[in-house]
Amino acid sequence: AWQEETGLPGIAKGYTTLFRGFSNTGKSTALCEALVAAQKAGMLPIIIDTENNLSRERLKLMGFDWDNGFYIEIDNQYLLQEFGLKKDKGFTPTEATIEDIADCINFFLNKQEAGDLPFDLFFAIDSIGTLDCDQTVKGRVNDTSQNNQWNAGAYERAFKGILNYRIPNSRKISRPYTNTLACVQKIWLQPNAVGQPTIRHKGGDAFLFGARLIFHHGGKNTGSVKQISAVSNKKEITFGTEAAIENAKNQVGGVLGGISISGKLISTPHGFIKATPAAIAEYKKNHIDYFRSVLGSDVDVKDIETREDLTAMSDDDTKEFFKNM
Repeated sequence: AWQEETGLPGIAKGYTTLFRGFSNTGKSTALCEALVAAQKAGMLPIIIDTENNLSRERLKLMGFDWDNGFYIEIDNQYLLQEFGLKKDKGFTPTEATIEDIADCINFFLNKQEAGDLPFDLFFAIDSIGTLDCDQTVKGRVNDTSQNNQWNAGAYERAFKGILNYRIPNSRKISRPYTNTLACVQKIWLQPNAVGQPTIRHKGGDAFLFGARLIFHHGGKNTGSVKQISAVSNKKEITFGTEAAIENAKNQVGGVLGGISISGKLISTPHGFIKATPAAIAEYKKNHIDYFRSVLGSDVDVKDIETREDLTAMSDDDTKEFFKNM
């Protein structure tokens, strides 16, 4: 479904990809799909989950193999213990920071170059904009001034070498391994005196400029999503979220570079499906045990009614809203 709606076979190896959008628009689903595909392709997934948002059970439903041990899982506590507290930052940090994420990625790239990780590496970050930088945390610890722009500057400084050199340089034919980075980043709207608001990225625009593939999930002015529910025996389960997907930036080399196609996808616990009645019917049929676990053990596919609930204004409605402000 993702391939048909985006016109691409997947995200590109040796590049940085960004999945951006408002909340609940399918960004993390896209990252999970990429993690499953990377593991199956023999790439070593390095999962950096700063939001505690990537459910192990969800990834398992989508096909990720937690039993084979072929992955590295990193949380904020690991970042703090292994990187934040082992560096002299001029203060004792109490939480992981932006710089710790970059140090972590560089650490594993160094291990690869030293021969200790003889695999293609797939870094997955969920999400950019979650953590503060060293300077912000220091200001909070010392109860001194803070500035929102510090975080944006920290992403630019800490990730400049990773985005512009270490990841793309691995595509060289002389390099034994090719490394890939994929990230999730939320957006917000900056009002303008005239015209539509400007899309801004939580944590700054470093990845907007550094990523070579950007997929925009949902609407440009609101999430513009539909909740897809199944109803039977007076019970209801919300199993999908329908949202638009658009390739907002494609600077990948080769014949697929520059292609930009927009479509719609439904995020489900098992991954993406197409936003069509036929795809929904096929999903219910293929995962009837999932629905029976909630709706009743004796329920049949024909007994399950599908409902759609628009949870945000459409793009046209939103344009009219801002026009009338």
